[in-house]
Amino acid sequence: MAGRHRYTSDQLNQYFDRISLPTRHRTLNISNLSPADKVAYLNLHQKHQLAKVPWENITQHYSWHRTINVQPAHLFNKIVLSPGRGGYCMEANHFFHTVLLSLGFDVYMAGARIHRGEGMYGGWTHVVNLVTIDGTKYLLDGGFGPQGPSRPLAVREGEVGSQVQPAEMRVVREAIPQMLDRTQRLWVYQHRYEEGKEWVPMYCFTELEFIETDIVAMNFAPWLNPQTFFTHKVVAVRFTTDRELDELPGSPGEEALEGEIDGSLTLNQSVLKWRRRGRKVMEVQFSTDEDRQKALEEYFGIVLAEEDRQAIKGTAAEVGGKGMGND
Repeated sequence: MAGRHRYTSDQLNQYFDRISLPTRHRTLNISNLSPADKVAYLNLHQKHQLAKVPWENITQHYSWHRTINVQPAHLFNKIVLSPGRGGYCMEANHFFHTVLLSLGFDVYMAGARIHRGEGMYGGWTHVVNLVTIDGTKYLLDGGFGPQGPSRPLAVREGEVGSQVQPAEMRVVREAIPQMLDRTQRLWVYQHRYEEGKEWVPMYCFTELEFIETDIVAMNFAPWLNPQTFFTHKVVAVRFTTDRELDELPGSPGEEALEGEIDGSLTLNQSVLKWRRRGRKVMEVQFSTDEDRQKALEEYFGIVLAEEDRQAIKGTAAEVGGKGMGND
């Protein structure tokens, strides 16, 4: 693993502060933990990561350079040192990978293909983390959205796990429709909104390790492709807990994070929705971009610099502006 980036102990402690991890739970090296304690620590980190580090594409719209840098050193500065910030999948999952590696977990990244509907999948435009503990491999994903894994999911055929109750999740191993060689199998992550409902594929992934240069190459696809929603919509998603207040929760602190994940906040261009335990409890429509910027701060803890606020003016993603799509 020569040359693989790791965060220092000081940086990990800064990260612990960023995700509001209580002092009593902080461990800088998990090598001496029992397998059960490693799984518990992994679950704890995943919960804090999902609630504190949003899946978002803010840089693509609220910056002058609109450049996504997926190098671990830059990701630390962006996610840990900038108020409330996260990133899209290549950023969020590469950053979390570096954290887990630095803590001593047996972890690697794997490429994934997003399901496009009617059984069809796209190319390698997503990445996940696979962590092995005591012979069991777990899927972790902090960069997919509200239907993504809400906790580490054992990579075992058909084993059902709780996502955000009453929703469920599982992985199955099968060939995807586009494959000519039907003997090849991929893991397919599936989600359903409650027991008895139809399972819906979200993405498929391989157990082949993807290295940092793969992430750099894959990083260009979403934000250079004019057909993807990333280029003309502002999106942000974070998971919430059952101890968060209904009114203007901001980014949750230690007390709120003592609770269990109960839903997600989703900002999709001009609409903010909050779903808790399978029910929509809030919906807000923005008429101006200032309204959206205020919501980013009040519900995600994201504080934009004035220069970045100005960068969206006149673009298709501006709410209430004169850019394309705002007529």
